Amino acid sequence: MTTSSTTPLLSVRNLRVALQTSHGQLEALRGVDFEMQRGDTLGLIGESGCGKSLTALAIMGLLPDRATVSGSIELNGTELTPMSDEALCSLRGARMAMIFQEPMTALNPLHPIWKQIAEPLQLHQGMDLATAKARALELLDRVQLPRARERLDNYPHQLSGGQRQRVMISIALACQPDILIADEPTTALDVTVQKEVLALIRQLVAEDGMGLLLISHDLGLMRDQVERVMVMYGGAVVESAPTQELFGMRAHPYTQGLFAARPKLGLKRGTRLQTIAGNVPEIFNWPLGCAFAERCAYVQDSCRLTLPQLERVPNTGRVKVSQRADLSAPFAEHWVRCPEWEKLEALK
Repeated sequence: MTTSSTTPLLSVRNLRVALQTSHGQLEALRGVDFEMQRGDTLGLIGESGCGKSLTALAIMGLLPDRATVSGSIELNGTELTPMSDEALCSLRGARMAMIFQEPMTALNPLHPIWKQIAEPLQLHQGMDLATAKARALELLDRVQLPRARERLDNYPHQLSGGQRQRVMISIALACQPDILIADEPTTALDVTVQKEVLALIRQLVAEDGMGLLLISHDLGLMRDQVERVMVMYGGAVVESAPTQELFGMRAHPYTQGLFAARPKLGLKRGTRLQTIAGNVPEIFNWPLGCAFAERCAYVQDSCRLTLPQLERVPNTGRVKVSQRADLSAPFAEHWVRCPEWEKLEALK
């Protein structure tokens, strides 16, 4: 397929995923929208159960068999949603790849690491075993695995967590994919190794010009690693903005709650951390309207009945709002419940 230079590398439009549960078929993703160009770095944040990993699995075509997907997922102009699993297999590893959350469970304990790196090279690039093994060593050197040549025949259990994660990165980057999805790539790693792994991912993404979709709970990580952030809650994107704008001015009450809950330097011992009241609702207990309604201090009756749409709000990127005011109107008319609006008005 011939694509123009303006065609997004990845385009997700009104992505909806319904899962079969004991309560029947329920929507777990409710209209996710975003685009990425080559070289873009995009972060997904939100509490567990908000739909971050499910979004990634939907893009990769790795959802359970009984999941129902609607909407559009296009990779460089090619629609993925109607593809068979066989067709998607030809893309996974070759044009899109994923670094999973826990490398010990993602790696095969029965095969040495070089064979696991060689597999996509043989499958997608037709390399013979010897050539693929030589390429596996090059990849391990590239991700800076210490004593890579000596470790080629190691099994996953013989490596540390940081070393296993480097192997996972090698597998993901083996065929130089267009899109790299990293789902909590530093889980269970110590702080020093986390920093090394993240710096490595960012460096390799920049060198190869691929798009990076990074999923994490860590706000500090997002600030340092991605150019744009999307906040997810209740299976939907509630706020989206360039990273610096989001960190400077949070518009949605949920985003404000996430930032307020961060531990702060100089906090006195014994001081309770701020939290968001309540819990993320279960999928079978989502309201008709805003999923955050029962936890929001600014809730109105309309919030429980109507699912807000993502609108462009001046100075804040895009945010879920309940009102349909003229976008040229003052900020307070777009998000009347936002406690930040007085500050914004004062800046005008």
